[in-house]
Parts: sequence; C-alpha cells; structure tokens
Amino acid sequence: MPAPTTRELISRYAARLEGPLLTDHAVVSPLGVWLLLALVAPVADGEERQRLEAALGTDDAARRAAELLADPHPAVAAAVAVWDRHLGPSYDGWARTLPGAVERGPVPTQAGADAWARERTRGMVETFPAEVDDLTALVLASALATDISWSVALDETDGLLRVRNGVQLVAETEAAGPVAVAAPSSSSALEVLSVVAAADVEPERVLASAHEVAALLVGDDSPARRVPVADLVDGHAWTVRERRELGSGPPEQEEWRTSLPAWSASGEHDLGGAPGMAEAFATLAGFARPEDRPVELRARQAAVASYTRTGFRAAAVTGIAMRAAGLAPAQEVLVRRVEVLVDRPFAVLARCSVRDGPRAWRGVPVFSAWVAEPFAG
Repeated sequence: MPAPTTRELISRYAARLEGPLLTDHAVVSPLGVWLLLALVAPVADGEERQRLEAALGTDDAARRAAELLADPHPAVAAAVAVWDRHLGPSYDGWARTLPGAVERGPVPTQAGADAWARERTRGMVETFPAEVDDLTALVLASALATDISWSVALDETDGLLRVRNGVQLVAETEAAGPVAVAAPSSSSALEVLSVVAAADVEPERVLASAHEVAALLVGDDSPARRVPVADLVDGHAWTVRERRELGSGPPEQEEWRTSLPAWSASGEHDLGGAPGMAEAFATLAGFARPEDRPVELRARQAAVASYTRTGFRAAAVTGIAMRAAGLAPAQEVLVRRVEVLVDRPFAVLARCSVRDGPRAWRGVPVFSAWVAEPFAG
C-alpha cells in the first residue's frame, strides 16, 4: 500500500482538529497547527514521539513540512518562525535541524510579534494570538495567508451570489450523506469548496464530508461518490427540472447554478487540546532552563476569512509559547542600600557569558581596560 500523500495526512489531521473548534461561526487553519507540530516531532522521545507521529499521521512530518516551506504555493503565503532566549545546547541542537525557511531570532516584544503577524498575513491578522512577555522563553509561530480572485466575478441577485462555472456537483458521502458542492473557478491554483448537507447534520460531519469530496476531486481514496445528473432528484438543497429546446451538441446536457451568501468569519482558538499538542508541550518543556522551571505552555490560533463576489481572502497565525511560570510571590524583605562612588582610575573586563553561546567561547575574556582618567572626555 503506498504511503499517504502530504495532502492526505493534513486532511486527516484537519478532520480531527476541526470538529471541536468549529461548532459555531468561525474559521481555523489545520495546516498552521500541523506545520508547527511537524517541526517538534523529531526531537520528541519514546511514547510522546509515537503519539505525536500518530497524530501527524507519519514519522517524516518534518521532512514534509520542510518541502512545503521550501516550495511555496503560489496562492498561499506561508511563514514559520522560532524565537528563543538562549535555551541551551539541547535546544540549539534541535534548532540547527530546522528547515532553512524557518525564521530565527530572539523572543520579540508583544508589539514585535503583533507586527510579524500583520506583515506575514498582509494585515488580515493584526494581533499575535499567544501572549509574549519578559517571561516568555520560546515561541513557535506559523502564518498563512491567501487572497485570490474568481476567474469571473460572481453575479449577485437578491443578496445571494450565483456560481455558474467551476466545480458544481452533488455527492453521496459517508460522513454526511448527500451534499451539494460548489467551487467557483479561480485565477490561481486554489479551490474554495462550499459544501451543504441536510439541515439536521452536525457541523463535524459536514466538515468531514468536505474532506471526502476534496479527496474525490483529486483522485485520492474516498468514500464519496459523485451522483450523475441523470440520477438526481430533488434533494435537501437542490431541485432538478427538465426542459426541451432547440440546440446543438450532445443530446443530453446539464447546466448548474448555485446560490450562496457572501460571508466573513473569524476565530480565536485555544489549541491546548489539539491532536498531538500535549506531546509537543511535553517535548518543548524539556528545553527549559533550570532557572525558568516550572514552565507553562499555551497554543492559540487567530484566523479570519471572507468570501465575496470577487474572491476569497483568509489568513491564520498560530503560536505556541513557553513561559516561565513566574517570579516567587512577594514577601517582606530587609533592604540595605549600598552606594559606590568611582572617582579614581579603575579596571574594565569584558568576557563572554558563562551560561549562553557556543561552549568554546563561554567565559572567554574579550576586552580589558584600565580607565586611568575616569573624568576625561
């Protein structure tokens, strides 16, 4: 049996992630979460690694994530960043294995993280979803953004958009029964499938059916089956009418018109319960410096999307942040003030940190000085 493709793996992950998060009007990016978990997987150990790889669906998710980042999709801007506060040799060893496309640097301020989110999503997400402060020791971030146009702008009548081209069909699905599907032709290599099931079908099942249909359309294994137009009868969201007229071409023809509303949605999601996240938290906590322990880890995502007569825009920023639990509680202390006045010649020594940086350089003196004229110039 051939190994599953990356799209199959991410689709399976999406089906597990979406159900608990999309119970109300909202949007989420499963890919944004999967990318970060994929980067953590290689450094996990034992049962945690096994469970994380099971959630990701493969033992080579990091390689697949690197391939995605190295060869960007023309319609999807993707960025991943890892920011840290010099966590030590084990962290450095992992960081060196990260794909070259991963941005690296020190933990920014909250304002800096917000600016990164805005820049990487073309202004669609204005605030980084995870809190960043002076106690934050490590942040993993992903950002995804798309802004596509339909090949032909949709008609708008009575407050509804009319889809006349692209993908339109009815499919019988395992998750949600019969569904109607529409995806306008776009000017880029990105399809936006709208899938409607019967009114009494739960959102989780409709979302699962959308993945079935997507697999059907690309030729992957799928329980979904396209219903031939000749076999269609009136359904929960469609009617079928026949007429005869003079024309040319095949003796039997079909025409479709799907009406759907313009919409916009946003979502702020706590990802602590996402598949594989507990294992990622446990792995990343192992990078904490002794002085930072205990640590707390949080994962959040902010996502937005809009569907209009001219096209589709969407963006998501996902953040995993590790934070020192905090300072010891305040207590009454005795303070003795010592004041020093340096008003005569003195010495200066500049050396490398004994805790951070390359091991060979730790504690190495780099500059020394004797200040013979402390008040000159």
